[in-house]
Amino acid sequence: MNPRGKYFIDAVDPEESGQESTSQQQISDVAEPTSTQQSADVDSASDAQNGTQAKAVEQAEASAQVADDAPQPADEAEWPSLDEAAPQRRRRSKESIKRIKRHRRIRVLVIVLLVIAAIAVAGWGFVSHSVSQGKKKIEEKTENIIKTKGDTITYNGKKYALNKHMATIAFIGFDNRASDDGTKEGQSDTVMVVALNTDTGEARGIVIPRDSLVAVDTYAGGSFSGQVTEQLCLQFAYGTDGENSSQLTAAAASRVLDNIPVDYYYTLNIEGVAPINDSIGGVTLVPTQTVPGTSVVEGQETTLFGKMAEKYVQWRDTTELTSSLDRTARQVSYVQAFAAKVLNSAKSNPAVLINLYQTMGDYTWTNLGLDEFSYLATTMLERGLTSFDVVTLQGTMQQGDTFAEFYLDQDNVKQTVVDTFYHPVD
Repeated sequence: MNPRGKYFIDAVDPEESGQESTSQQQISDVAEPTSTQQSADVDSASDAQNGTQAKAVEQAEASAQVADDAPQPADEAEWPSLDEAAPQRRRRSKESIKRIKRHRRIRVLVIVLLVIAAIAVAGWGFVSHSVSQGKKKIEEKTENIIKTKGDTITYNGKKYALNKHMATIAFIGFDNRASDDGTKEGQSDTVMVVALNTDTGEARGIVIPRDSLVAVDTYAGGSFSGQVTEQLCLQFAYGTDGENSSQLTAAAASRVLDNIPVDYYYTLNIEGVAPINDSIGGVTLVPTQTVPGTSVVEGQETTLFGKMAEKYVQWRDTTELTSSLDRTARQVSYVQAFAAKVLNSAKSNPAVLINLYQTMGDYTWTNLGLDEFSYLATTMLERGLTSFDVVTLQGTMQQGDTFAEFYLDQDNVKQTVVDTFYHPVD
């Protein structure tokens, strides 16, 4: 397999022929379930909630039926005439009839409100159960870090203890534009490892530049054929499908970060940027770079919608050696603005996070189930997460024989790992 020739040039960088990507090829087969685990979690959640809600509605309907079967006052047209009425029966006034009808409407309203309340309680019970299960699963994963890394390390003569309440997720931006031979495999243009401290509420994103030369697992004919030093973005191309490619990329990111386990991945297809962006009402930011062919101008605050958002995070000028680093800077600015808006909305309505998770489902692969997502989202909000810190690993960009090559500063990598996953021991 030759990921450079098949995927690197054709699939991901059609801009190589000019300033701007003009490929409009969309991938029809990406809208399959994000992963088996995600689909199962969402389906299970939906079944549990719907079952509880159905019982609530059934009980309310039964109550309503009992009320309806009880003797009811007749309508005004049904009252007998004075000649037909029995002596002891008096004709009811119009005010009395209106009062009866008003009471009926109130009764119906009360029943409706009771149904809504029952559904709300049932829904909250489901969410609480999901959070509890997510906590258990996350804690099991965090134990892997302790088993792999131990409790403490010594760095630059100082002792550090591992933060034992960490969840790590590899967020991967995937571009699957078709190559000349018709294949739809691509590579990862963006790799960011998000570290969440569920004890303190701190969150940090560590961006690994796509052109970073790292140890890449290669495969031929479906069999492992060894490790080679290549750009990180090429690791994705060796996978058999989206899920496998995501797993391989997360493992490669782990190797970069001193083998800190990266247990989860969340891979987003570039075509999902526009609908996800619009699902939260657009993203407002101050662009770090002018994007040709758009109204995006460096330094001028703008709100991104639709394809403009996609172009902002995807475009790059391939005539510049640092084009991928410039794009990374724009992506970081977008991620921070996106996260700020979501967090601000979630403060008043945590359900925003669940809705966002489900919206992203059509454009992602992930092994992060709804339980884990619910736990992480609610926990980080409870701990007071108000911002999202993002750092980019430092290094030097050089022109290789054919492609740009980014050489990571290993001291910077080590310091970033220590600052993120450890704390000093007094």
